[in-house]
Amino acid sequence: MLHMTIRTYIIRRLLLLAPTFLLISLIIFTLIHLAPGDPITIMFASSRKQASPEIIALARKELGLDQPIYIQYLMWLSRLLRGDLGYSYVSGQSTAEMIGVRIGRTAELMLLAEVVSVTLAIVLGVICAVKHYSLVDVVSSFGALMGYSLPSFWIGLMFLLVFSLQLRWLPSFGVQTPGQTFSLLGAWFDHLKHLILPVGVLVIGFIAYLFRMVRSSMLEVLRQDYIVTARAKGLKERVVIYKHALRNALLPVVTYEGYSIGFLLGGAAIVESVFSWPGLGKFAVDLALGRDYPPLMGLNVVIAVMVLLANLCADIAYAIVDPRIRYD
Repeated sequence: MLHMTIRTYIIRRLLLLAPTFLLISLIIFTLIHLAPGDPITIMFASSRKQASPEIIALARKELGLDQPIYIQYLMWLSRLLRGDLGYSYVSGQSTAEMIGVRIGRTAELMLLAEVVSVTLAIVLGVICAVKHYSLVDVVSSFGALMGYSLPSFWIGLMFLLVFSLQLRWLPSFGVQTPGQTFSLLGAWFDHLKHLILPVGVLVIGFIAYLFRMVRSSMLEVLRQDYIVTARAKGLKERVVIYKHALRNALLPVVTYEGYSIGFLLGGAAIVESVFSWPGLGKFAVDLALGRDYPPLMGLNVVIAVMVLLANLCADIAYAIVDPRIRYD
């Protein structure tokens, strides 16, 4: 019966994805086209010779930018539903290919930051909740407050200043040291060194919120009657903490993980720009500055789909982790 309930909920959520996706596509299209700047003007501005008004008008007509805004949206949506993300106004490349060569780099940053952040947040959150008001708790809470308050671009610049320019321990940009030949193991180690700083910046921003969530959730669970009963039965403290308390305390974390995709992607846009990391974040910034509509809209659609699917998976995981949850 429970499985049937979850199955019904999944079907309902999948049916809701269609109107949600259409609404998101409309918002993406509208916001991008309302932003100041014209892609045709920017495209011809890089040319040495000034283009005539006739040439600009012809280019606008060829790209369909002379049509009313709602016609442009319907044309773009029609191509989108057929799986066509369009082509860049500037380079003429396929949007799907431009995203495909960069998505792996961003996924690498996000997955590493996610694994490190969740692991550290759970460990520190449990320790600080068990040793409430101890020195470890005070220092960790203060560090989380600082990490949550400081902007990621400033942290990235400080990392560059200290670890790259002054100490010269870690590289400052890119995914590989240019102009050097490495063995397979050497190339992997060199790439790992390039990952440390950008992943570190993402971890600081993400773990700050996640740690506070685990800590507060654990403190609430430890006050529950069933925890008192478990201790009264003579169970070992380790069993009480990790088997009884931690599982229930992690339920908010499971929910938050679905929403964290958008948070990490937003942070990746800044971090990748600071460290010149060739991923989707830096790609989005460059597209926004150049007003290259098709790849910019296609990239936002891909990110929106990722967030929608991540939220769906988080809701399903929540129901599996906590069998008491029913979706009638």
